[in-house]
Amino acid sequence: MKKILLFLLLTCGLKGLAQYNNEWIDYSKTYYKFKVGVTGLHRISQPVLAAAGLGSVPAEQFQLWRNGQEIPLYTT
Repeated sequence: MKKILLFLLLTCGLKGLAQYNNEWIDYSKTYYKFKVGVTGLHRISQPVLAAAGLGSVPAEQFQLWRNGQEIPLYTT
């Protein structure tokens, strides 16, 4: 019985220490996901942005995030 209780206490304690890697998400903001198949430099064209409802957003307001860290984004 003591072993079962000890096992339950240890597993519950470890679950509390788990990180889900989504702590950076601000749920009051809107996020868009663009899937890419290969690593490298990618271009997202104006028609694609317009189709997503982002055609009128200034390029300076875009941010690129991966795993909770902002990645440099080059716009033209």
